[in-house]
This record gives sequence, C-alpha cells and structure tokens, in this order.
Amino acid sequence: MDKGKANATFDLVGERWLPVERVDGSPDCLGLRQLLLEARDIRRLSAETPTVTAALYRLVLAFAHRAYGPADSRAWVELWDGKFAQEPLDSYLSQHPGRFDLFDPERPFLQCPALATGKPTGAAKLVPSRAVGNNATLFDHTTARDRVALEPAEAARWLMTVHAYDPGGLKTPYKKVKSSERAPANLFGMVLVEGASLHETLLLNMPIYKPEYEQPEPTSPEDRPLWEMNEPPNPEPDERSPLGWTDLLTWPSRRVLLLPYDDGAGVVVDRVVITPGTRLRGDLVDIELLAAFRRPPRKARQKKKREDFRAVRLDGRRGIWRHTEAFLLAGDEDTRRRPRALGHIAHLVDSGTIPEETVYTIRVFGQQLGSKGAVVESWAEEAVSAPVALLRARHAPVGPIIGHAVDLADQAGGALRDMDRDFCTAMQAEPGVGIDLPYWAQLPQPFDEFLRKLAEVRRNGQPETDAIQDWARAVRKAATAVADRWAYGSPRKGRNLSEAGKQFGRFTGMLHHLTEVFVAKAMNYVEEEVSS
Repeated sequence: MDKGKANATFDLVGERWLPVERVDGSPDCLGLRQLLLEARDIRRLSAETPTVTAALYRLVLAFAHRAYGPADSRAWVELWDGKFAQEPLDSYLSQHPGRFDLFDPERPFLQCPALATGKPTGAAKLVPSRAVGNNATLFDHTTARDRVALEPAEAARWLMTVHAYDPGGLKTPYKKVKSSERAPANLFGMVLVEGASLHETLLLNMPIYKPEYEQPEPTSPEDRPLWEMNEPPNPEPDERSPLGWTDLLTWPSRRVLLLPYDDGAGVVVDRVVITPGTRLRGDLVDIELLAAFRRPPRKARQKKKREDFRAVRLDGRRGIWRHTEAFLLAGDEDTRRRPRALGHIAHLVDSGTIPEETVYTIRVFGQQLGSKGAVVESWAEEAVSAPVALLRARHAPVGPIIGHAVDLADQAGGALRDMDRDFCTAMQAEPGVGIDLPYWAQLPQPFDEFLRKLAEVRRNGQPETDAIQDWARAVRKAATAVADRWAYGSPRKGRNLSEAGKQFGRFTGMLHHLTEVFVAKAMNYVEEEVSS
C-alpha cells in the first residue's frame, strides 16, 4: 500500500475544489455544500477547460436534483424566488454519510475500489492535455517519464471529466476487455441556459424532478446518481440503459481508481487505474436533456425511413450560433428538438414567473475527437443570446427568418471559398485553405444583435423588417472585408491581377444577389404575418 493512502481523505462536500467566478468577478474555490448555499453570489463555474466545466455542471445538477427536486412547479417557483436552503441539503447529506470522500477505502467517490489490484499508470492519464506515452499532444510537452502529481482538488475535477469526456479506444483491461466507447458527452454539444447567477443557471436547467412519477421522462423510480448506488461499481465493464436523469448525469463510462500518495508535503494523486466502464444503451434524443437534435432533411426521391436524429455539436470553424433555430425555437418535433430546459422556460414566461424581456445566454460545451475517436483534438465553449421572447415563438415567422439568416451566412461563406478556388484553378495553383475563417469570426456579435432585435419587435408587435435588413448588411460587410483583403492584401501583377479582379467581381455580384434573395424570402414571412 502506498505511503499515506490509508489516512488520505478529501471530502467533496466541504473541501474547496469547485472553481467559480463570483458575481463581483473575483475567483474562488468551494465545496459542494457551500456552492449551493452561496449560489446567488456566484456567477458561474469556471474550471481549467470547457470540458471540465461541463462535467462539473453535470455533477452539480445531479447533486442539486437529489437534494431539492423540485418535485412540482410550485416547489420550483419557491426555489426561484428564494434560495437553496440549508435544511434540505443537510438532510440529504445525512442520508449518505461518507459517500463524497474522494479517498474512502471502501466507497471512494465515483470510483471502483476493486481496481486496487489493477495495473496503475501515471496520473497524467487523467488529463488529455498531458502527453502520455505515444499520446502526443499540442497542449503540453511532458512525457511518460515525467511524474505528474495532481492536488486532490484537481484530481477530483478530472475524475468527473473522465466519466463524461474520456475518448474511446483501447484501455488497460481489468481482465480481458480492452475496448471502450467514447464517453457520452463527446456525442453532443452540452447546452446550458445561463442566468445572472449560478442559482438561476442551475434552476433554469433543472426540470421538475420526481422519480416516483417518472419525471423528467424517461426517469424511473429507481433513478439515483452513482454515489447512491448500493454497491460500488463492478470492475468488469457492462452495458445498460440509464435509470433516469441523475443516473445519466453521473454516468460511469469508466472504472477509475485514484491512488493518493503522501510525499511529506501533503497528499497528491500521482497514479491512477482506468479501465473500460459502462456502455450507454439508448438513443440520446430520448434520454439527454442538455442537448439539441436535428434530423437531416429528407433527400429528393427518398422513400426509405427518415434518418435518425443527430445531436448538434460544436463546429470549431463556423460557430454554434448557426444552430440557434435548433437551440431556441419550438417547432416540428419530427425535424428538430431543442434542449428540454427551453420548453420549461417558455412555460415560465407564459405564467409570468420570468419576464418576457429577459435575455439569457445559451452556453455550449463540446469536445472534438480524432477520426477514430481515441484522441482529443480540441475542446470549445461558445455562447449565443437567448431572448426568452423567442422561446415562445412556436407558430411565428421567427423560425424561418432565422433559418434564412443562417443560410445567407453559409452561402456567403461558400462564395468566398468559390472565389479563391476558382482563382487557384485558373492559375493552376494549389487551392487555399481557410479563406472564410476571418469571415465567420466576425458574425457572432451581429447575430446576437439580430436575435435581440427579433425578440424586441415580437414583444412590441412590430414587423421584423429592420432586423432582417441589419443582418443582411452585417453579412455583406463581413464577407466584403475578407474579399477585399484577399484581393488587395498582397501585390498582384499581370495575369494574377487580371484573374483576381475577375473573381472578385464575380464574388461581389454573387454576394449582392444572395443578400437580395435573403431579404425577399425573409420579408415574405413578415408580410404573411401582417396580412394574417
């Protein structure tokens, strides 16, 4: 047994391990209990990477559900108008003593103690930004020979992240099984509705939770998070459907055991055992509440059954705002399904609990894996405005207008790429890469303004004309700026100059046509609403 292991303890309820940004902007680090009791004074969770932050939100949501419910709409509103009170939290914790100790010898938190007989590896295996063996990385220059020692707080955060975001591929087996699937959160962009404080954010993403009445669907009466299970996980991997929402939020996609070590200066985690865990059985669209889904459009002459829903994921180049229609708007559930929290919020607006002029933020977290799903390539966190006035716009023209606005952006970006491709073809040169990257970077802010204007005119009963015209101008301005730099940013002579001018002229003509078509299509919906 490692020196110091028998006496190591780290209680996640009281120890400071959850990094936060307070409402006044100052950083802090809190335990689970203090986090909830002070949630009104906290702005957001803010960890090392977007994936760590997302994993911590999933854990905290499960914890809050089990302590507070809320069991019905009345209880939800009482929490919204008040705070996370101490009494129900302490009552819940008293029912599960010792279950939140990271190093408990019998029930270490979210771990499998039977792995003590397994083959350990360095603690860097927990952190995808650290190089381990053959796993070269862009983020770090350590090697397998370097000893990585994690403070208990850091090890706890990465433990949550491994369960949610660990890549797939071969793992060290407990006995024979080496293969593991990607952890579930890799399969979608995790959508969080963010309010003015952590208190608001948690409640906005907490639907009515009453397992005995199977709420939220498909939660069963047996639902519980991993730390409440009667026995620690079996070291052998398995496969099953989730018992419900909190079970899914704490899904044990890996079997993990942290091995603490006391070097005299304090306890650190320098080794870990990670083996394949529980494979998730079930269609994400039916069980995951913090994701948006779209069904690919039916192809011409397609007679077979429509394709399955696909989760909306982050696109590192073009931005998450392009999927606003899927995130924000209610619509035909045969083609798209927004995160369930958005429907809950829409009802709260209808009831007057949330004012219609409120604007929240949709924050989306995601991770990109390599082509084989075994290596982390990148992670990202993006945000887009969420005016609640748009959440109720089921039958309004807002959906088609937003859809056409995104189409315009896509088409203008395509025109930029065509300009460069056709030029390179004519000059018999290698095609360029990424000409449209600076174009996409300019669009999130004007798109936010576009959404806010749409919400404002809906509240005031006015037509969407100005918002449509402003978006067309923003796209034209961004695309033209990139094209100007392409045409005039470097010296050109002779045929190079002539061909560049020719392609630039074609581009400007196409851009003008695209914006005119967009305005005409969008205005059709405005006129239809006015006439009706």
